[in-house]
Amino acid sequence: MDKKEKYELYWVIFVIFLFVIVIGSTVPLVFTVGGNPTSVQPGSLIPIAAVDQNKVIQATLYAYQYYFAVSENGGGIKSNELGNSYYDNVMVAHPGEYINLTMYAGPHSATTNFYFPDYATHVDDVQIVPGLVQYAPVVVPNISGVFAFLNGEYNGPWFSNQVGLLLVLPQQGYISQSDINEYIQQTHSAQTSTLVGDPYNPPIVIYNSSTPTIYLVADKYAVFNNSVPGPTLVVPVNSTMTIKMYIPIPNNDDNFLYNYSASGQPYPVTNVDIGVYAVWWNGSITLVKQVPIQYNTTVTFTVKAEAPAYLYGLITPVFYNYNFMNMSNDLTGEQYGYVMGLWGAILVEG
Repeated sequence: MDKKEKYELYWVIFVIFLFVIVIGSTVPLVFTVGGNPTSVQPGSLIPIAAVDQNKVIQATLYAYQYYFAVSENGGGIKSNELGNSYYDNVMVAHPGEYINLTMYAGPHSATTNFYFPDYATHVDDVQIVPGLVQYAPVVVPNISGVFAFLNGEYNGPWFSNQVGLLLVLPQQGYISQSDINEYIQQTHSAQTSTLVGDPYNPPIVIYNSSTPTIYLVADKYAVFNNSVPGPTLVVPVNSTMTIKMYIPIPNNDDNFLYNYSASGQPYPVTNVDIGVYAVWWNGSITLVKQVPIQYNTTVTFTVKAEAPAYLYGLITPVFYNYNFMNMSNDLTGEQYGYVMGLWGAILVEG
């Protein structure tokens, strides 16, 4: 081997050595960190004073196909959805708090996105990649209301249903009229200027009666009143709500309640429940009334508005599997996941 070949060999060995150093030092980051954890540490975007005042909620979000599961603890909030330690498509907080959010992609999930546009402060827009961990400091609005967060990344046909709500509840009592007015003004401003045509926050419907009658009608896409989630309803405290839900029988592939059996035969989903669920000041969600889903029938719930907020409709994700003529397999492709769309929130003013 002449001198030139020796230098070439030394150079190749040196380059390989550098690659080993770089790969060895970054592998732990590549497989465990998808974002910057320091961005959510107290003293950065989350003030240290918020920690001292117990205004920071530690939350873990799992992005599944096609819904979010969230666990919270802190700031007077501990997630408890009907005995489940996770909220489905819901976060709960009090005005002025912070959510220290750590995010993972669920098993068998595609790349997802957490998009939370709080028009009064800032926007969180974070990719959630399988195998990585992501972080986001969520600044909770200073007013009570419900604020949408969603999946901004296409991960399949039902990605538009992957929308959640941040329920901001008062520490005690009920939502004031001034908060309701400010919440309406902020939402209206976003929907008529910045976000024309983009339903990032559901429409708001006000009921001033002590005995409001609420009509929720699903369309062929299994969506209440043309919105995902359904409209946000505002009712007076101690009013007696009559909530009427009508869901037509699903008969096409545009409806996530139109499922397929293992043999490829279509059928309407029947093993799920619809109802009304109270959301309390500490974040717990309890059952008020619930019945098995019924099609082509008006289901009526009578509920007295005693909690600060309620959820209505179908709050448990429904398993959907597109398997037309039993053609779904690894070779031709598969399309399945858990979907929610037939639900919404009620705020109680007092």
